[in-house]
Amino acid sequence: MRKIIIHINYLFLLAILLFVTSCEHEVLISEDPEEIVDDKVRIEIFTRADSYKLPVTKGLNDENTVGITPWILVFKGNNEASATFVEAVQAFELIGKRYVLLTRQPSGTKYHLLILANPQSEFYYGDADSGYEFEIESFTANLKVGVTTLSEACSNLLTEPLAIPAQSVVPYSGEGETIPMSYLLEVDEINNSTRIENTDGSSLLLSRVVSKIAIVNAASNFDFTGITAIVNVPRQGQLHKSDGAVYNTSGLTELRYDASYSSPLIATSAVSGGQSTADKPIYLYESPVSNNTYFIIQGTYEGRNYFYKIAIVDDNLTLMNLVRNKLYTFTINKVHGPGFDTVADAKVSKPSNTALDYSVLVDDSNTYEIIANNDYYLGVSNSVFFAYTNETAEYEAFRVITDCKTIFPNSNKISDERSLADYAYRLVSPFGISIAGAGSSDPNVTPVNVEVKNYLQFYDEFQFNQEGTALRQNAYITLKLGNLEKQIHINQRKAINAGGETIQYMPTTNRDPQYRKVNYTCLSGYVEDNAVYSPKNWIKLRPSSGEERNDTDNITVDDGAIFIEVLPNPGTDTRNGIVYLTTIDNNSSSGMATQRIKIDITQLGNNISVN
Repeated sequence: MRKIIIHINYLFLLAILLFVTSCEHEVLISEDPEEIVDDKVRIEIFTRADSYKLPVTKGLNDENTVGITPWILVFKGNNEASATFVEAVQAFELIGKRYVLLTRQPSGTKYHLLILANPQSEFYYGDADSGYEFEIESFTANLKVGVTTLSEACSNLLTEPLAIPAQSVVPYSGEGETIPMSYLLEVDEINNSTRIENTDGSSLLLSRVVSKIAIVNAASNFDFTGITAIVNVPRQGQLHKSDGAVYNTSGLTELRYDASYSSPLIATSAVSGGQSTADKPIYLYESPVSNNTYFIIQGTYEGRNYFYKIAIVDDNLTLMNLVRNKLYTFTINKVHGPGFDTVADAKVSKPSNTALDYSVLVDDSNTYEIIANNDYYLGVSNSVFFAYTNETAEYEAFRVITDCKTIFPNSNKISDERSLADYAYRLVSPFGISIAGAGSSDPNVTPVNVEVKNYLQFYDEFQFNQEGTALRQNAYITLKLGNLEKQIHINQRKAINAGGETIQYMPTTNRDPQYRKVNYTCLSGYVEDNAVYSPKNWIKLRPSSGEERNDTDNITVDDGAIFIEVLPNPGTDTRNGIVYLTTIDNNSSSGMATQRIKIDITQLGNNISVN
């Protein structure tokens, strides 16, 4: 009996020890994310992947994946470029949501939150030699608190380098391999009320570090079999681009199947009317024209196999930069002659674009301003429209895009508020938003036409409330789709004199529409091509410095000012051109909220008075 009692006591003591040990172990490994230190605040992160294009393209599902635990790098300073590093923190998951614990920061200066999602195993800093794991110690070893600026960090934080050459490898095409993405958000302070989201409550649209490329053959006299090599490809990309310049890397490589080019790197798939690589996406880091990036493709022409060298050029055979988060679709419409028998000969030849009847479609997700809920999105090509005209005229003011498939009986409409502006504008058509088909994966695009009269400018700028504050919100077109709502500001100014004028879009206190200054903070602009009036020949985009630049039809600035110079009109007829500007939303509480402006410019002929 004594032995039994002793054994029972041993078992009881052992149970107590196991219980104590398990409790101790639980305390040691438990990291309760709800236990927040006094100087920390927990902030939920609302992000999703920006589309490569709208409508959404099909490719790897992982190109749209945003990891649950991105890194947040905090910088402090009113000037974005010179803001200095504060801390690096990785987000965590709690009940399927993203949160981050940031150090509380007071108001009085700006804070810039650099979001880095889908990190690779390592990041590189300033070179392709030394990799660092994504951890706090690695960031603080390279980014000095209070010293390293945001501009320096963005220039030096790089992806893992590709090999030289990179054989049987297409970046980010592996199973489950996600694409690094980024976003820069500006906030006034960091506390419990800080939101990592857009000012309208929608999720931030993260931008991928790579462009996406597809080559399609629609030529009946050519059988496109694959991409043999991609040459002069940048080995690395910036994790985030803080300016408009295309990252120019000196480290280039070649993507190919093997040294003897025994097989295509990317084989085509049969599609209606030809062959395509669209289902095997090509992801490349940004590349300026100076890199001379090109493709070697192969196919059968008149019964023989040939190799063709294809440069990155537009429809006018002008070299193009490859820019992140854009989709480039190169379509071969007709082949005019044989290529080369070997890859080596094709490489040293001039590009075959002249031997190929060729077209290029560049889809830019930034061409739409998007709001979204969990079910669908609603986007517009621009949320501000300016008509420079002396006459009553009808315009395509903007386009609406949505992937919504739900029929809302009472909340699908497009409307105006013309009575507030003495009927100086009106919605012409349509009065509802076209939704996507039930069985379609593509969204619907709806052009919206608006009539603008030549006195709208006075209502746009000279309306005041009882406190004497100018109202700039009385000429709007309103979109309503389910619980999503978007407004587009309609504006008018006088037509441009035949002698030429310069319109200044810049931060200004001017509110008089008769002066050619308009209060917006600009980031970039471009002139839309038009075969009828050739506006790129007579509309020139200039920086505020007035310096001569080669990019007068596509410009990026860092001081918020873009001058639109309209050259003299030598003819007697009026002419038209369209300019798009990307600007910072002046009415947003966040300095990083952007909006697009469409400017439809009418210039008078030299026998027509401006008055």
